[in-house]
Amino acid sequence: MKNLIKGVLLVILALPQVSFDCLSQDNETVSMNLDRLKERLGVRFVYDSELGKLLDKNYEGTSVEGLSLEKALDKVLEGTGVKWEVRNGYVVLTRDTPVRKRYTVCGYVTDEVTGETLIGAGVTVSELAEVTGVTVASTGSATEEIHSVTAKTGTSTNNFGFYSLTLPEGEVELTYSYIGCASKTKRISLKKDLTLNVTLASSAEIRSARITARKDAGIRSTYMGAIEVPNELIANTPVVLGEKDVLKTLQMMPGVQGGNEGFSGIYVRGGGADENLMLLDGTSLYNVSHLFGLLSVFTPEAVKKVTVYKGSFPARYGGRVSSVVDVRTNDGNSKKISGSVTAGFLAEKFHLEGPLKNENTTFSLSARGMHTFLFDRVIKWAGSPLNYAFYDVNAKVSHKFSDRSRGWIGLYSGRDYFRYEDKSKSSKRFYGSDYEPYTMITGNENNLNLSWGNNVLSARWTYIFNNKLFADFTAYGNLYRMGIHSVAENLEKSELGETSFRSVSDYSSGILDAGLKADFDYTPSTNHLIKFGGEYVRHGYRPEITKSRIKDVNDSRVFADTTYSDAASRRVNGNEMSLYIEDDISVGNRLTLNPGLHLSLFNVRGRFYFCPEPRVSSKFDISEDWSAKTAYSRMSQYVHQLTSGTLDIPTDLWVPITAEIRPVTSDLVSAGAYYTGLKGWEFSLEGYYKRTDNVLEYKDGRLALSSSVNWEDNVSMGEGRAYGLELYARKVVGKTTGTLAYTLSKAERIFRDGSINDGRWFPAQFDRRHVINATVNHKFNSRIDLTASWAFLSGNCMTIPTRGSAFITPDGDDVAVDYVSGRNNYRLPPTHHLDVSVNFRKQKRHGERIWNFGIYNLYCAQNPSWCVYDAYEKEGEWKPAISKRSFLTFLPSFSYTFKF
Repeated sequence: MKNLIKGVLLVILALPQVSFDCLSQDNETVSMNLDRLKERLGVRFVYDSELGKLLDKNYEGTSVEGLSLEKALDKVLEGTGVKWEVRNGYVVLTRDTPVRKRYTVCGYVTDEVTGETLIGAGVTVSELAEVTGVTVASTGSATEEIHSVTAKTGTSTNNFGFYSLTLPEGEVELTYSYIGCASKTKRISLKKDLTLNVTLASSAEIRSARITARKDAGIRSTYMGAIEVPNELIANTPVVLGEKDVLKTLQMMPGVQGGNEGFSGIYVRGGGADENLMLLDGTSLYNVSHLFGLLSVFTPEAVKKVTVYKGSFPARYGGRVSSVVDVRTNDGNSKKISGSVTAGFLAEKFHLEGPLKNENTTFSLSARGMHTFLFDRVIKWAGSPLNYAFYDVNAKVSHKFSDRSRGWIGLYSGRDYFRYEDKSKSSKRFYGSDYEPYTMITGNENNLNLSWGNNVLSARWTYIFNNKLFADFTAYGNLYRMGIHSVAENLEKSELGETSFRSVSDYSSGILDAGLKADFDYTPSTNHLIKFGGEYVRHGYRPEITKSRIKDVNDSRVFADTTYSDAASRRVNGNEMSLYIEDDISVGNRLTLNPGLHLSLFNVRGRFYFCPEPRVSSKFDISEDWSAKTAYSRMSQYVHQLTSGTLDIPTDLWVPITAEIRPVTSDLVSAGAYYTGLKGWEFSLEGYYKRTDNVLEYKDGRLALSSSVNWEDNVSMGEGRAYGLELYARKVVGKTTGTLAYTLSKAERIFRDGSINDGRWFPAQFDRRHVINATVNHKFNSRIDLTASWAFLSGNCMTIPTRGSAFITPDGDDVAVDYVSGRNNYRLPPTHHLDVSVNFRKQKRHGERIWNFGIYNLYCAQNPSWCVYDAYEKEGEWKPAISKRSFLTFLPSFSYTFKF
């Protein structure tokens, strides 16, 4: 009995303890078990306070007493969403985020009115806090936080208006933006790969868009010196004779300057005119000018987008060492027939585009011609001995096979034509050997026809293999041909008989290119955009071919009938192959890198040249408004242009490298700072240093005449260097917009073998220390807008004798010899001019009418269009003198345009 009572008492006493233990077990948390492990094993835990809610959850597992640290932690943290790892003696606790599926959204961005694809449109992901479920409240709050996407995540459309983004599954908000268009936001539930095509509507109030996504050019691009030239700037910039021009607009950009005043050639960062890669829809052009360089071949009405690269070059480009000008043309309005007709001071233009049968097939046709091209017969009838004319035709047909497949066929044909005819007829009386009077009728006729131009045919097919891989395949042919046909005839006829002499000669040169190209865009994630591809080009060079026939007839007896044929330089075939790869990498939220490699191989006359060309660019966002960039690029060039002067004339010949003449190579290093904090403004400051090897110049004492005969003996290879600073400011918002560009630079060359300038450094021909370009456009209302531009350029250089000597030879002949102190030893006066242009617009029933009036060189500055070296006598002594000639002084222009 006593023992029974003791047992009952023990049970009663134990009940509170059992109840307490059970209650304690129910309220035990994960953090309590971690504290016990800390005391038992002497470990220290490190974790963020945000994990507090997860660690305060009740622990429902069994005791971990006696277990090792690893097993105990696995058991305690199981199912909590917290993972552990040991770092430097500490147990670090972090959130165990589950791996979420990722899907790709892709598509095309087009204009709502025309259906034209938009190049460089921004596609960004708005700041959303994503959750383990797939729903996010409109405020951005969520029940469980696992991932966030920042506004920097995004991309931009490529040259075909295509974009691709790979994002985690869930609710995604995409914002589409483009300059001059109202932004559009799409909210989607991303549960699978998705194709999403978007249209954007134009907005008169929105003149710019702050696109923070990845771009190929512009201030927010990873590339340095990459500028997108707005079509509005091309259309409004006043130029000589009022003919809007792409290349003359480029001359307003920093680091880009023209040659002679009023002409369209460009010289970029100390390079030559032949060192610029001119691309029309991806096909290289050799001759890009009309009227000896007064105009370029790019018709503004046919142009969709113009991008110039002069700093860091994308790896997909190669073949030139100074710049890349990438011109893309319109695909055609898929909604309705539209176009324009323009009659101007210099030329007429016609543009028409629209759908063929349905929206899947479109066309675009642009034509431009000089007045004299249409009225050559009238000019002949009026008795004019000469005529000059040119024309351009751009045509493209586009077809959409499906959302994944599209095709294009493009054609460009442009030609310049010069004709000169001289006919004379006279008669005279004479006495024959029989002393009788006779009448001699003499007739002379001289005809000269000169023509040159490009013909380009290309076929392109794009295909979306999957939402991450976009492909572009191109086949093209490009023919450049120049020809001179001359005829000289002499006829003498009298009662005694008839004699005649006839000479016919033909001179021609040309290049035929045929190429295949494949380009791929691969977007594995939002942090990478990989571009890769390759190209093969077959070059056929025919520098000079001369044929002539001479026929001499006397009284029906043929004394001479001979045909001469001289191929001064036989046809030379070249094979060029290239491969490239580049990756635009986002590292965190501030740093973007773009490493790339371009490999090129050129084969000519059994000799191979291999040039690896590494490129790398970087961009660091210091803040939302400030950024910095650095870049390095290597480029190579396998073709040279033999020029006869500063004008772009058709007899300038293109020749390939040879065994004696190596490829031109350049190495360019640049750095810059950029600011966008002032609303509606963009500012940039870039500095660069460029070294060029194997540059060509004619040797001292050799005439700079275009001839491919032993041309290697007339030139020397040397080194070039150029360095400078470029400041660029641009206002893009408001009724008043404009640009300001200032370039401080120096370009010089050296030929260490002493063949030029005794082996000393000398300035390049278009070395200009200071170049300032300012453009202001003001829109008074919807009907009237005014554009004014002012340019100031330091004088370029020329070579002149500094003194002369005269002596008498042993034969008694007087010989004068000029002494030249050095190459490019004289700097011309600076050039400056103010140009204005005003548009008067009026909406008509069937379209818009535009009158344009402009004046080039408003204050009539006497700029040196060219200079003449002469000598004058003063006090019995002859002294050298230079006089300038000015012909671009106060040139008015006008044009009438009707858009429908």
